Amino acid sequence: MTSKSPLLRLPRELRDKIIANVFNDSRPQTTVDFKRYSVADGKEITPPYLSLPALCKTSQQLYYEATPDFLSRITPALYNIETICWFQNWLASFPSNSGFRAIRQLAFRNFHGPEQIKGYELIALCTNLRSLNIKFGDEYASPGTIPSLAITSLSSSVNAYENLDNIIYIHQLYRLLDISRLERLEFGFHDWEQPISVDRAREVMEWLRDKFQAIGRTVYIECKQMMYVEDSDGEFGCSFDPND
Repeated sequence: MTSKSPLLRLPRELRDKIIANVFNDSRPQTTVDFKRYSVADGKEITPPYLSLPALCKTSQQLYYEATPDFLSRITPALYNIETICWFQNWLASFPSNSGFRAIRQLAFRNFHGPEQIKGYELIALCTNLRSLNIKFGDEYASPGTIPSLAITSLSSSVNAYENLDNIIYIHQLYRLLDISRLERLEFGFHDWEQPISVDRAREVMEWLRDKFQAIGRTVYIECKQMMYVEDSDGEFGCSFDPND
């Protein structure tokens, strides 16, 4: 029988401190791209071993103990419905909801139709979520068109960004108010057209800020395709960021 490593012989509390110190001393990772992963019918969920640090792959026990700590330090980037479903199922494989509870940051590169439906489902499971980055629309389709899968009561020819009410309704922005620990929200649009999108982004920004304030919440909100400048009167203005 193979004996346990010295690390695994230590009490769990001490192991957790050592694991945290290892990640603190290692080169920090910010965003981790999970684009290559998806759920294959009839197959088990494959962990993203290529994206995990060596410590998480030392043993099965350390995989389950160290991976949540690693996840709490990164921003997982999810691109499509397949990746979102895979990620949710993978997090569910950790005991005691430790996978979901570990998530502090999330990024959705496409938030439209099925990605939006499953995205909000995933967000609700990540009860410690602090920072959310969303790109509204779909870079692979017509991002200004309402997906029939998400909104059945409107014509599929209606432009999503014609007015603020459409954006709120189509992207269900009111559901963002339910993220109880959210501190930072960054968003953008695939269907970005000046000057209309600048006005729409400002309206979304103001709507979200007012809604969060109405429930006693302070959330930093930023459109990643704009730069905010506070003038001498304390009012927010905005200009397009050509480098984004």
